[in-house]
This record gives sequence, structure tokens and C-alpha cells, in this order.
Amino acid sequence: MMRKIAFLVLILGISGLTAHSQTTSKDEVAIQSLVKQLITAQLGYDSPALDKIFTADYIEISPLGEFDPRSKVLGFYSPEEKAKAGKFSGDVEPTEYSIRIYGKFAVVIVRLNYTMTSDGKTLPPRSIRGTFVCRKEKDGWKIASAQYTGIRPQAPPKQQ
Repeated sequence: MMRKIAFLVLILGISGLTAHSQTTSKDEVAIQSLVKQLITAQLGYDSPALDKIFTADYIEISPLGEFDPRSKVLGFYSPEEKAKAGKFSGDVEPTEYSIRIYGKFAVVIVRLNYTMTSDGKTLPPRSIRGTFVCRKEKDGWKIASAQYTGIRPQAPPKQQ
């Protein structure tokens, strides 16, 4: 009888762990939403939206490896810069999230898949990894820093 009870407790414990590991926490949902807000604001050159989701001490390492303080990043997404971009449009799909939460801080790594057009011509798809450090403040999660790293495109198959 004791074996049956122990076995039942073990099965219930394992199924509880499995169910817990498959759920997404409220903070993870909020952080994924924050990354999507970032993407939308960047694509729309919406510096006021970025201003709301960046911490006061935000810093960024661009895909070119440049250190960009908050003011430079916000300036890059100004309406004047959008006008300079010309007939450029794009879409970004975030995938492969890795979110690790440490109390009021989180480290997020996400693959960002870009599809873009310039002057009506479709450009080859590109992907980068974004690493974000987020901080939970009294009004919710904000992005404290970002680093973007290019992902090398797959080489075309060798012709024989």
C-alpha cells in the first residue's frame, strides 16, 4: 500500500513539474510584449514610444559594434531620420526567445528575422540576435540595454 501511495505522489509531482515548466509567467509575457513594442517603435521611427520603454540609463551596442547612449538611439529614430530612410520598409519577426528572470532584472535573448524592401525591391532576408537587459520598475518592465549581433546567412549549397 505504501508503494502505491509513494508511486502516486511521484507521478503527481512529475506531472505538476511538467505543467509548471510549460507555463509562461506573467513577467515573461510582459517582457515578450516589451520586445514587440521595441520592434514596432523602431520600425515606425517612434522615438517617443522608445523613450517610454527605455530606462533613464539605457545603452545600446549596435550591430556595427558602436556604443550608443540613450540620446543617440532616440535621435536615430526621430521623424527626420525616418524621412532620410526613403522608401525603405520592413518587418521583423521575433523568435527563439530565451528569458531568464532574476527578481527585478531579466536577460532576454531573441532572434530577430528581418524582411525588407528598398525602393520597391525585396532585399535578402537577414537575422540578428538581440540581447536585452530589462529592469522591472514601478510602472513595469523597461529595457536597460541592448546588444545586437549579426547571424551569418547560410552559405548556398556548393555546386558539384
